[in-house]
Amino acid sequence: MRKRLYEIVEIANENDGLSAIYDGFMMIVIIVSIIPLCFKMHTKVFDYIDKITVSIFLLDYILRWITADFKLSKHKNRAFIIYPFTPMAIIDLLSI
Repeated sequence: MRKRLYEIVEIANENDGLSAIYDGFMMIVIIVSIIPLCFKMHTKVFDYIDKITVSIFLLDYILRWITADFKLSKHKNRAFIIYPFTPMAIIDLLSI
């Protein structure tokens, strides 16, 4: 099950519809998360957008961390410790 989760979250194969849907969904979430930054006003709708998108990004980060041993196959025993210090993980965490 974790292997399939890794395939959905990390690898975007052409033949994997679920992975393509996940990638598309994450692109939409990224675009939606930028909307509140485009306006000077502060509304409840923007607060909800911020909370929902941050929650989605946090879930994505956790899913990537859970499947880190598949991505960092060279360091299988230490993958869960090494992953937060990889460049993309740092960027993900800063974006959250």
